[in-house]
Amino acid sequence: MMHLIASMSAAALIMSAPVTMGLKQVQPSPSVSAPVKTAKPLTAAERSKLLKEAAKGLAGVKTARGKFEQYSPDGAFSTGQFAMSRPGKVRFDYDDPVPLLLVSDGTTVALQDADLETTDRVPLSSTPLSLLLSDKLDFEKEAEVVDVRRTTDATNITVRDKTGEMEGTLTIVLSKADNTLTGWRTEDANGGRTSVLLTSVETGVKLNPRLFILKDFDNR
Repeated sequence: MMHLIASMSAAALIMSAPVTMGLKQVQPSPSVSAPVKTAKPLTAAERSKLLKEAAKGLAGVKTARGKFEQYSPDGAFSTGQFAMSRPGKVRFDYDDPVPLLLVSDGTTVALQDADLETTDRVPLSSTPLSLLLSDKLDFEKEAEVVDVRRTTDATNITVRDKTGEMEGTLTIVLSKADNTLTGWRTEDANGGRTSVLLTSVETGVKLNPRLFILKDFDNR
């Protein structure tokens, strides 16, 4: 269980530590992997407005599905499919050879390993997923906002756990055009960075509620 919690803190939404074995080694995607610079600093008013617009854009997407690419701190690379239903529900299916499935049912987040036939769970509220899956998102109330930056095509919002219980930061990367989520990167207390890029995203889709139900192996 401690291994699961540590992985969640480091990888933010998708685990990195358990999936490095046997994966391809590649350079992280530049769209989510590195800190970004902005030529013109935001004023306090611009920053507050941007945070409200970003929160509204994120919370406005009730359902979505697509593909993801994950780049772990050691350079490992994995892919898979995701489905999201706000509030609180998400599913990440890793492609072979990674035997993992990550599901949030709105209350708990479960990580299932098909090879080991194990399922570990932690409260959704103890993970960064609770922020991104909220339907009443307010960055300034729900997290400590560390940085807000805009590039020519993206908005980057870096936040930290307000309670101090989880170390590290989470940077959310949004499309500048419509504030849709395009990916995120996390940095743990040791400087290890995990990046996730979302692709082929469809929003407003009808999803089977059973996607967000994960049974333990002995209860199947």
